Amino acid sequence: MKYPVSILLLIVLINFKGFSQDSSWPYEINKNSYIIKVYEPENETYINHKVKSKAAISIQPPKSTTPIFGVMWTTALLDADRQNKMAKLVSLQVDEIRFPETVSKLEQDKFKNIVEAEIPQWDIEISIQDLVNSLNEVSAHVSDIRADAPKFIFATQPSVLVIIDGTPKFKSIDKSYELIQNSTAFIAKDKSSSMYYLKGGDFWYSASNPTGPWTSIKKGPKKLKKIAEESSPDTKSDAEDSPTYDGRPPKIVIGSVGSELINIDGEPSFAPLQNTNLLHVKNSDSDLFLDVKSQNYYILTSGRWFKSKTIEGPWQHLLSDELPNDFRSIDPEGDKGHTLASIAGTQEAQNAIYDAQIPQTAAVDRATTKASQVKYDGTPKFETIKGLNLQYAINTESSVFKDGSTYYLCDNGIWFESSSPTGKWIVSDDRPKEVTKIPASHPTYHTKYVYIYETTPTIVYVGYTPGYSGSYIYHNTIVYGTGYYYNPWYNGYYYHRRYTYGFNIRYNSWNGWSFGFSFGSPYSWWGYSYWRPGWNHWGPHYYRPPYYHRRGYYRPYRPPYYRRDGVAAYTRPIVNPRPTTRPGTRPLPKPVPRPDTRPATKPNTRPNTRPTPQPLPKPIPNTRPNTRPAPRPKPKPNPRPTSKPYTRPNTRPAPKPTVRPSVRPYTRATPSRKRTSTRSSIRTMNRRG
Repeated sequence: MKYPVSILLLIVLINFKGFSQDSSWPYEINKNSYIIKVYEPENETYINHKVKSKAAISIQPPKSTTPIFGVMWTTALLDADRQNKMAKLVSLQVDEIRFPETVSKLEQDKFKNIVEAEIPQWDIEISIQDLVNSLNEVSAHVSDIRADAPKFIFATQPSVLVIIDGTPKFKSIDKSYELIQNSTAFIAKDKSSSMYYLKGGDFWYSASNPTGPWTSIKKGPKKLKKIAEESSPDTKSDAEDSPTYDGRPPKIVIGSVGSELINIDGEPSFAPLQNTNLLHVKNSDSDLFLDVKSQNYYILTSGRWFKSKTIEGPWQHLLSDELPNDFRSIDPEGDKGHTLASIAGTQEAQNAIYDAQIPQTAAVDRATTKASQVKYDGTPKFETIKGLNLQYAINTESSVFKDGSTYYLCDNGIWFESSSPTGKWIVSDDRPKEVTKIPASHPTYHTKYVYIYETTPTIVYVGYTPGYSGSYIYHNTIVYGTGYYYNPWYNGYYYHRRYTYGFNIRYNSWNGWSFGFSFGSPYSWWGYSYWRPGWNHWGPHYYRPPYYHRRGYYRPYRPPYYRRDGVAAYTRPIVNPRPTTRPGTRPLPKPVPRPDTRPATKPNTRPNTRPTPQPLPKPIPNTRPNTRPAPRPKPKPNPRPTSKPYTRPNTRPAPKPTVRPSVRPYTRATPSRKRTSTRSSIRTMNRRG
C-alpha cells in the first residue's frame, strides 16, 4: 500500500525518546478486530501541567495483513510522585491524528476513541528526570520576588545562628520562667535572677542579655529542663542529633530575620576549581568563591548570588546571568557542581526550572478527607489583600481566605471550603477566584501554587508545584523563598511567617532544596514551642526542606499528602486491566541526564508483522536512509601484504590472479624496476616493514 509522502516524512522525523525507557514499545491494542500499535512518543512541551507529545501509530484493519501508518499528537495528565521522582500517565487526549486519505474520517475518530480509552490503562511509569530531559518547552510562573542581600555574619570558629524576630516577645510559663516566643531556639528567662538560658540540642548556655554573649554551662536549671522537654520539636527525629566539633559546644550568634551565618574553619583556605579562574574556600560548607581575574568574592545562598570586593562586604545582589563565564565551566562532578543549577545558561539550571513545574499530585476522597483544625487567636479577623477583593485571616497560622460569602482553606496542598471561617470544611471543587493574583509580598503567596485539576462526584484530583514549598523561578534560575519579610502576628500567640535566609539553604539536582550542612543551621535546635506543636517557624513539617548533615542524612522530605486519610495516588479506576504480558519492570529514576544510546538515524518505525528478515551483510550503514546507496566501508586490516587498497565491497569476490599463489602477490611494480617474483617481493617487504 502506498502512503502520502507527508505521512512517511513525519514518521521518519520523529525522534523517539523521553517518555519512557520501557523496552516494550511499541504498545499494542487489540480492539474490535483492529490491531493498533503505538510507538514510543516524543515529548515536546509541558504547558499548564500537561505533557504534549507526538507518536507514530499504525492500524491494521480486520482481514488485512498490511498496517496503515500515521502520526498522532496527544495531551496527557500525569500523576507525579516527587518524593520517589516518578510519574504515571493517568489520562490522555488525542488532539490530532493523521492517516492517509484512504482512511475515512469516521474510522479515524474510531481509532482516536480507542487510543484515548486504552492508553491510560497501561499503567505507564516514567522518571521525572527523564521527562525533564526530554522537554523542549515548559510553561513557567516567573515570580516577582526580591533579592536584597542578607546580613552576612562570618565566623571562624564553630558557631550557631539563633534568630530573634525583632524585639524579644516574652510569655510567662509559670511563676519562675517566661519564654521568648519570637525565636527559632528555646530561650527562657529566670524572672527572679533576670538570667537567660538557651537550650540547643544537648547543650545549655546562659547570658545576662538575650543578645549575648552566651556562655556554655554543663546543665540548665532542673525545672527549666523539664519545660524544654515539653516544648521540644514535634518528632523525636528532629532532635536526635546535636552537631558538635570534637564534642565542644559551638558559639552562639544572635541574628535577626534576614541574617545568614557563614562558618569558616579558621582563616579562609582557598583551592582552585579545575579549568576555571575561580578559587573556592575549601574550609567552609558555604558556597564562597574568589574570581582571580576581578578579585571579587561571590557567595551563593538560597539560590541567590552576591558579590563583594572584600569578604567583609558590603555585599550586593548579582543576577546569575551576570556571573563570569568561568562559573559555567565548573565541573558538574566536582565539589561545587551543585551550584550549576543556580547559574543561568547551564543545562542544570534549565532542568531545575523544568523540574520546578512538575507537580506533586494526589486523589482526594471527598468522603474521608478532613481538614486540619483551624485555630484563631481570638475571633477570626480578616484583611483585604492589597489590590484585590480577596481577604485573608491574619490571626491564624492556617491559610484561610474569604471570597464573597465563601471561606476557603488551603491545608496541606488541598483546598477546602465552608460557609463559616471556623468550618465545617469540605473538599472544594475550586479555588478563590483571585488566588493567582496574590503578590509575592503577601505571606499567602505560596498558596497560588496549589491546584485543582479534575473533579468527580467522589474524587478531587489536586496537586502543587514546588512554589508551595518555597521554590520559585527568578531570572533563568530557581531560588528559595520570596525574599520578603512578612510581619508576624503577635497578640498572646506568636505566628511566624516563612523565612528566606538564616538557614544556609542550598539546592542540588539530586535532592532539591535542603538546609545547610554546617553549624550555621543546626536542624535539631529549631521548632521549640511550649503551647503547640513545633510548627510555628515553617508551618507543618512537610513545608520545611529536608536536612542533610555531613555526617549523615536526617529528615527526608515528605509531601503534605504523605500518609493522610482519604488521600491517595492520582490514579483512575481501571475497568479492563492491561493483560499480564506487560513487563514487570519499570524505568528507575535517574539523577543525571542519561546518555543517548539510540542510533543517530531514524528508528524502524514500521511495525514488523512479517517474519524477521535475515541480517544484512556487515558493515551496515547507519548515517543515510536505506533508500540510498551504502557508503563504501573502510578496509579491514589485512595481514597479507597488498599492493593497493581493497576498495570493492566485501560482498563481491576479489579478481582472481593469473597465477594463484599461497599469498597475495605484490603486483604493483614501478616501470623502471625489474619485475620480481612473488616470494622475493614478500621477503623485500618483510625486511622493509
